Amino acid sequence: MLKAIRVELEQQLPNYRKPASFLVKESFPLPPYSTVIGMIHTACGFTEYHPMRISIQGNYASDVSDLAVLYNFGIKYDATRHQYKVLNEEGIYDGINRGVRNIHLLSDVKMILHIIPDKEEELEEILKGLQYPKRFLSLGRHEDLIHITGIFKVELEEYDVKNHRNAKAEYNLYVPLECMKKTLVGTVYRLTKEFEINPKTKYREWKKIVKAYYVTPENIRFLKNAYVDKENNTIVCFA
Repeated sequence: MLKAIRVELEQQLPNYRKPASFLVKESFPLPPYSTVIGMIHTACGFTEYHPMRISIQGNYASDVSDLAVLYNFGIKYDATRHQYKVLNEEGIYDGINRGVRNIHLLSDVKMILHIIPDKEEELEEILKGLQYPKRFLSLGRHEDLIHITGIFKVELEEYDVKNHRNAKAEYNLYVPLECMKKTLVGTVYRLTKEFEINPKTKYREWKKIVKAYYVTPENIRFLKNAYVDKENNTIVCFA
């Protein structure tokens, strides 16, 4: 029997940006694992990486297109082409251009997260961090605040089709490829989970990317290596 934290939350108009989207700031249907893990670290005030397993499921009512401010920088400052400037690490001014672009927003998002830290003793610390966060919490952009509607400690047991005939997925969910019994015709996302900072470039380098299906509740019969939240009879699938 596994112990986990179940978090129920809502967001009004978030964007979970796809890294390769530029002209239009596209959104994933649910936040990547790294985004959720980052939110948990912020809530708890962690300054070093704490490994954990995450399950993400949720729905949104619709999607809309909006305009957002775009800043481009990293080029040597030129007063004839840049509106702003900022000092870089070498003491030279970089130029900044300010413009607009389209952004993809999801409306009325409802989400359920399940969290299992690798170290069982951190369960209470994470639970307390989410109940009394060090700062306001968001998922997606800095301004995409979350409204937590429930936080619970729950018990999980391994999912078995025969023994859990009435188990359900409450929403669409991310399912890693290795957790599917068969290949589905559907969207597979490359979702970031863990990164490290390159000491030379100071940039993030992703060391773990999860390939996952975006699965509807009707397809839970194809799951393997999944769990059931005993409190709510809900299917849970971790990465």
